[in-house]
Amino acid sequence: MQDKEIIDLFFARDEDAIKQTDNEYGYRLLKVANKVLSNKQDAEECVNDAYLSVWNNIPPERPKSLFGYVSRIVRNKALTRLRDDTTKKRKSGVTVCLDELAEVLPAEEDVSERIEAAELSALIRSFLSDCESDERNIFVLRYYGFMSVSEIAKKYGFTQSRIKMSLKRTRDKLSLHLERNGYKV
Repeated sequence: MQDKEIIDLFFARDEDAIKQTDNEYGYRLLKVANKVLSNKQDAEECVNDAYLSVWNNIPPERPKSLFGYVSRIVRNKALTRLRDDTTKKRKSGVTVCLDELAEVLPAEEDVSERIEAAELSALIRSFLSDCESDERNIFVLRYYGFMSVSEIAKKYGFTQSRIKMSLKRTRDKLSLHLERNGYKV
């Protein structure tokens, strides 16, 4: 079933919309949540919570990409769950990954307003669109897909050292890009 047809089911308030979303994207959504949480039950719970959020938000929202829309909700729910469950003594690979990126991004209180957050998001998107494809893909796999350095190295056939260096250089470039656009890093 196509995204448009599934979204039309949501607009018709047909409960089959959730079933069709799960049939079409359930496995991939579970994979997104599990990458963050590394716990199948917690991941399933996040996906189910995301389905409820989608049900409550469509309508009035009409996303262009249903998978992109739902996966963003799943990812955010998983990150919230991880933040709630994680203590300083027990850091997961995802928290380490986010800590690396936090060194480059402005402090949360600097972008507390939604408009500023959207502006920052647009700046990051424009930065990534100017990057070479390998550089961009490595960055996205690490910081959006939460893949480990070794998984990315294996996927591309590069050494882990090359991946780490690529990530460092991309973070440094992002930092300069944000500073040039008025964000204090």
